[in-house]
Amino acid sequence: MLDTMVLIFIFILGSLAGSFLNVCIHRLPLGESVVWPGSHCPKCNKPIPWYLNIPLISFIVLTGRCRYCKERIALRYFIVELMTALVFLFFFTYFGAGLRFVSYVIFTCGLIVATFVDLQH
Repeated sequence: MLDTMVLIFIFILGSLAGSFLNVCIHRLPLGESVVWPGSHCPKCNKPIPWYLNIPLISFIVLTGRCRYCKERIALRYFIVELMTALVFLFFFTYFGAGLRFVSYVIFTCGLIVATFVDLQH
């Protein structure tokens, strides 16, 4: 039971990291801060409240659209969050908790950002 809970925690942690990677993918090429302002719709610029910014779940619940302007949200957001969550899960099951896990995750997150920025631009 504890092992399952740990794996669920690692998956959630990975999806949260993926959400941040999406911010980096969107804002870094534009020269914008990845810290401020908070998450907002790139189309209508309405701030996204925390309860509508839950990785993976919000995309599914909102059917891939902004709650306010109803514009489509790029599928990339869901893909990056899911991919990052699975990467965290894979490295955790392969290496366990430790420095190797952390270093591989950080390196892979950098590759994910670089890949998706490259694909977009």
